[in-house]
Amino acid sequence: MMVENEGPELHKQFEVLVCTGELIFTGTLRCGFSQRLIDALNEGVQTETWAKVVNFLPILNATMTGTRISEKKFPSIYIAKNNIVFVAQISGGNTEKPLRTYPFREKLPVVVMAYAARVSDVQYALHGRTYIDVGGQVIDTIESEARFIPLTHVVIEPALPGADSRYDFIALNKDHIISISESADP
Repeated sequence: MMVENEGPELHKQFEVLVCTGELIFTGTLRCGFSQRLIDALNEGVQTETWAKVVNFLPILNATMTGTRISEKKFPSIYIAKNNIVFVAQISGGNTEKPLRTYPFREKLPVVVMAYAARVSDVQYALHGRTYIDVGGQVIDTIESEARFIPLTHVVIEPALPGADSRYDFIALNKDHIISISESADP
């Protein structure tokens, strides 16, 4: 994650991999300094023109690859969120809390296995952890209003073409989940 100051507002940048099933995009997501990646996905981001982008994900310096197309590069591209299966953070990322203080709620890690919708000939299985409120259940997380749910320590099967199969953080689009269950595996 890189912090940059352009104009009066500080910004944060995340290097991301965006999977739509058929296509894989890599590039930079620029958001507000106090936003976490999951917040940028669920709440939207401000653009340089101060327009708020909610239903599309703006990626800078993007590379698009796919099984049926050759690699293409774009200075910027907007990806429709309803087509996104998941977004993986591929840069080291900063684990410290953002400047904006989030209400502290104690949460417990729960290991889950999620199957994402089949797109083209690929069905992804994601094995990772989500965090639920103490006394809560996985259903509380998946029935929340947020479009994307956070997963940590994720293993993806099958591995993405030309990419890793393990990620520290992934935001999974709930609209593309076929099933999700608690897993006994650590």
